[in-house]
Amino acid sequence: MEIENKFALVTGSAKRIGKEIVLSLAKDGCNVIVHYNRSETEAEEVRKLAESYGVKALKFKANLEKTEEVLRLIEEIKKEVGRIDILVNNASIYYPTKLDEITDEDFNRFYSIHVKAPFYLSREFGELMKENGEGRIINIVDYSAIKPYPDFIPYTASKGALLTMTKAFAKELAPEVLVNAVLPGPIIPPEDLEEKDIPLKKTILKKWGGAVEIYKAVKYFIDSDFTTGAFLPVEGGRLIY
Repeated sequence: MEIENKFALVTGSAKRIGKEIVLSLAKDGCNVIVHYNRSETEAEEVRKLAESYGVKALKFKANLEKTEEVLRLIEEIKKEVGRIDILVNNASIYYPTKLDEITDEDFNRFYSIHVKAPFYLSREFGELMKENGEGRIINIVDYSAIKPYPDFIPYTASKGALLTMTKAFAKELAPEVLVNAVLPGPIIPPEDLEEKDIPLKKTILKKWGGAVEIYKAVKYFIDSDFTTGAFLPVEGGRLIY
């Protein structure tokens, strides 16, 4: 699918991987929608940078933990933009949860952001894409959906659900809309991580990938006209370590 003059929504795009995806799409001629929750200053900076590439760039605020805000976001975008050609479900939360300390609140938070919000966004915008005859939905999952690690059950379980939902939506929205997933590994070190080499010990390539590697995978799924229901690991070889 050609992306020039198309509209792309990237959730959680004020920082890190989402920011890279938005700016790379803009560089390639795609109009972009920056979604954020609390990072309004950063979102506006990203919007202005994207706009500097000569495309349309808008920003919208929504707390994806709340279904009513997800639905409001959908209606606001429909009203102001009218269409979405590319949806990248990137927004995520990440924190450890020891087995004997997991609460309902933990499960609710992870599933709201990683499963429920992508579901409503994919359903509503996916139907619009079908009506328009073409579209792409790309879910940013995690390699841990296939190879879980300890102390992160709500996180890895919700990412696993998102991976399964990718395949389900690929069937539901075919043949007009192609739905795929990217499975990142060590891409960008967390800001509070002091020992940045520790996560690389079980990574064959022994380095952080950088957010641009995720955009390369996203771009492949946008360009391909014959790939759906698939997932692409971008994890430096962690799955085969």
